[in-house]
Amino acid sequence: MKPILLPALLALLPAAAIAQGKTDYALNDGQVHFHVPPAWTAIMEKSEGDPQAVAFQVPDASAQGSEDAANVTVKTRQLKGSAQFAGMVQEELEHAKAQGGYESDTSNKDTSVHQYFVMRGKTKYLVRDSFWLTGNVAVEVRCQRPLLDATPAAWNGEFDSACDGVVASLKR
Repeated sequence: MKPILLPALLALLPAAAIAQGKTDYALNDGQVHFHVPPAWTAIMEKSEGDPQAVAFQVPDASAQGSEDAANVTVKTRQLKGSAQFAGMVQEELEHAKAQGGYESDTSNKDTSVHQYFVMRGKTKYLVRDSFWLTGNVAVEVRCQRPLLDATPAAWNGEFDSACDGVVASLKR
């Protein structure tokens, strides 16, 4: 029995390695494609129905051992027509403003990003929402990270840059 078990286990290793380093994703039957860094772990995928979404946990050594976590969600919603896009964005902005501790980030100079702060438990988070329309599919990329004193500024910059990269990958 051992000779059969070993080849079966070896056959599973490449599949496990591929799943762990997955960087390319598609939603809405391939209408929406995006790319994420290989270190991000998909913690939720819903690729049927409407809306669809993939959520990622982003490794942050400063948050280990706590309930805080940096994460990114790419969510899609099917619209009847592109004219509905502005209303959908406004609806999402209103949902954001209804969150506990909501405060607009006045230092944000990028008008294509809705950047704000909210409270998650006892921790303040920076949230960045970006919206994109492809055909009749609205896409929202939400990047949120806890504002922890122990987090190096370089890590914050890398996180923000990687989030910008996800949004840019939608436009290809």
